[in-house]
Amino acid sequence: MLAPLKNLLGNVTMYVALQKALGSDRLRYRCLAELDLHDGDTVIDVGCGPAYYFDRLPAVTYFGFDTSERYIAHASARYGSPRATFSTEIFGERHLGVLPPANAVLLLGLLHHLSDEDSRSLLRVASQALAPGGRVIAVDTCYAPGQGRVSKWMSDNDRGEHVREPAAFEALARESFADVSGEVVDDAIRVPSSFWLMRMATPLHVAAA
Repeated sequence: MLAPLKNLLGNVTMYVALQKALGSDRLRYRCLAELDLHDGDTVIDVGCGPAYYFDRLPAVTYFGFDTSERYIAHASARYGSPRATFSTEIFGERHLGVLPPANAVLLLGLLHHLSDEDSRSLLRVASQALAPGGRVIAVDTCYAPGQGRVSKWMSDNDRGEHVREPAAFEALARESFADVSGEVVDDAIRVPSSFWLMRMATPLHVAAA
């Protein structure tokens, strides 16, 4: 039933309009506010999509990654060089040492699209990409205790094939980070929905040093 709508989300204009109509943009703005970024910080945004929230960022050094050519073409045309660099690549180990250490890594609406194995790999690389004191923030559709019927229906029908309970997201993060905290957000958008907002810091390779 939702297949036609999901297909439309490949259209940048429709995707951004739907995000704002539902209020999903406010959830992303909340994540940015949590990071308290400053001019001169370096940000790596994995799964950036069309990066419609870019203007909310201070004067950072920004690297956006997404596998959608449509999204990256839109973001590059609107926000690209010299303000930002966008790539249609999968962010991975080959980028370590090439990009400057990041004060923040954004994983906004991404992990619930990835398998456990791919999530582990990404979180490990994200931990290695951080500058001292850097942080990773993620937000994902989740299954939450006491979730209402409409909210659960939204989770069941999300485009992501790996919607998890909060504990499952947290367990994956704790394989790479010593400091992990999070909360269920169920009042962010205009349709009853549950999201897991997760903060990660202190990579284990640093904590063990």
